[in-house]
Amino acid sequence: MQKRTLGKTGLEVSIIGFGGIKLPQIDGKAATKLLNRAIDDGINFLDSARGYGDSEEKIGNALSGRRGEFYLCSKAMAYDRAEMAASIDASLKACKTDHFDLYLIHNLRRPADFDLAVSEDGALAALEEARTAGKVRHIGFSSHRIKETMVKAIETGRFEAAMLSYNMLNDELLDEDIIPLARGKGLGVIAMKPLAGGVLGAPPLGLKLPGSAFGISAREALRFVVSHPAVTLAIPGMMRLQELAENVEVGKGLPGLSPEELARLSEAAEALGRDFCRSCHYCMPCEQGIRIPVLMRHLAYCKMYGLEKWARGRYRMVETKADACVRCGKCEEKCPYNLPIMDRLAEVHALLG
Repeated sequence: MQKRTLGKTGLEVSIIGFGGIKLPQIDGKAATKLLNRAIDDGINFLDSARGYGDSEEKIGNALSGRRGEFYLCSKAMAYDRAEMAASIDASLKACKTDHFDLYLIHNLRRPADFDLAVSEDGALAALEEARTAGKVRHIGFSSHRIKETMVKAIETGRFEAAMLSYNMLNDELLDEDIIPLARGKGLGVIAMKPLAGGVLGAPPLGLKLPGSAFGISAREALRFVVSHPAVTLAIPGMMRLQELAENVEVGKGLPGLSPEELARLSEAAEALGRDFCRSCHYCMPCEQGIRIPVLMRHLAYCKMYGLEKWARGRYRMVETKADACVRCGKCEEKCPYNLPIMDRLAEVHALLG
């Protein structure tokens, strides 16, 4: 597995890390097998979060006996000092470890959240205290799309790593502004959502589709991300051994993309667009019980692959249908991609109901 230095942290990390966001979707036995295989195959960076269900617990149960073989990262969507301190302790307990190699402020988004996080009583102060106490070795933040917040966070000089949503469908601002700025300030750059939340490459559930999204395979999408000179590593979410094997293959040395491949993928990306759900789940929970990311995925399969019959069948199995939406708008307030979720839910029901 190829390795790179994660900015000023000095950590030598595999260019493909393990994203733990999907672990809640599999049972403990499967998670243990998958995580141990990842370490055996050369992945040495694991990422989780307080908000990822039982992901931290599954990592702790599976790998507490191999703690010296990998770097462990987690994060919490906490902006004040007390909440972040409590979150770090909860993460340590869940992961069955005495320290994190990297701990992040999760989804640092709105300017008001940033101002609180870097204040005297903010989350960053709690992280710095945890670093002094040996609970956390290095400090970072994750963010999706708010340029102003990302720039401010990078320019504080107090963070050592930035976890950014980066893939071949993302906004150019990351390529042209944010990622070079982070690298220039010595931050390691971790690419989350390298497969655009599963839109790129084969989708989950073992569904056989007529090709990958507009001709973009998971391997090509990952190669695109890790070929960026300022990206240290990518952390695709994984829940199957086949996914792991394909991702590891990229990390072990598939060549960079040729000009012809880049041209074809660029054309495919333009056809796919950027206005889609990345299954980040920040819109959840819905007070009406609507499983928004699931319904968004069904809509995407219907429109992207022409799988209307399959999507209708899946929609019939959903307990709470999209027409249960009362248009409260809370999901849209939380969506880091500013998607018109309420209108999309109406479209789901109109097409699949």
